[in-house]
Amino acid sequence: MASLRTKAAGVVLQEGGCIAVVHRGLYRDWSLPKGQIEEGESVAHCALREAEEESGCSLRLLGFLGSTFYKTRFGEKSVFYFFGEKIPRPLASKVQKGLGTKRWKDSETEEIRFVGKGEAIKLLSYSADRNLVSLLPPLPSSVLFWANPDLVPPSSMLSFSRTLSCFAPERIFFSPSALSLASFYSKLCSAPISPLKRFKGPEGRFLVLSREGEFDLKKFAVTPGAPGIYCSQIGKDGAFSVSMAPFSPFPSVPKRLY
Repeated sequence: MASLRTKAAGVVLQEGGCIAVVHRGLYRDWSLPKGQIEEGESVAHCALREAEEESGCSLRLLGFLGSTFYKTRFGEKSVFYFFGEKIPRPLASKVQKGLGTKRWKDSETEEIRFVGKGEAIKLLSYSADRNLVSLLPPLPSSVLFWANPDLVPPSSMLSFSRTLSCFAPERIFFSPSALSLASFYSKLCSAPISPLKRFKGPEGRFLVLSREGEFDLKKFAVTPGAPGIYCSQIGKDGAFSVSMAPFSPFPSVPKRLY
């Protein structure tokens, strides 16, 4: 098993057309919010936790973006980046409830700035961070989060629900086979639920819990290949991009699917 010191996760955080960059006095650098994965912690949970700590902002994840690698005295370090958006504090309290977190710890960040993509690229100290920002798509108009409840073992239900909390869906649509799981998550995070038959199309940030044959995944460019939460980002032009986040703890890591 790889050392926890060589695994980290972070978020490219957006608000409107701007990106969060943080200045760390200890390292005298400008970077994207990130930090080490703790033992037993999922990659998505770490990304959200560290981004909250370093930026001081409340946020939700929207999908997996990519990975960066660099050398340290402990070996090659991998940083798994999601992209996310800033959210209001009342919604954030529900996210923290679902994650079993009462409050976020203090941060080593000295300053945070929300700047345009071009300014972020100029400010960031590391080429890998600059490359990630250059590839960042605009905020999607809608996001579908989909998961098959048949692939969630009872022993993983809490981990699964906490990973879902990182994405903070505004509403849950469920097939009959997924009612118990939808109800469990709804109570955990106070998210409203509706039967899948009431689904009228993509709008906002929503979750679908269903088997593959119960929902038209091809419409959203989702091709399931492993247990996890699939994130289909829908642009204003109708274009899709898809990524996946596992709900199992470290050392499982997300892989880009397109």
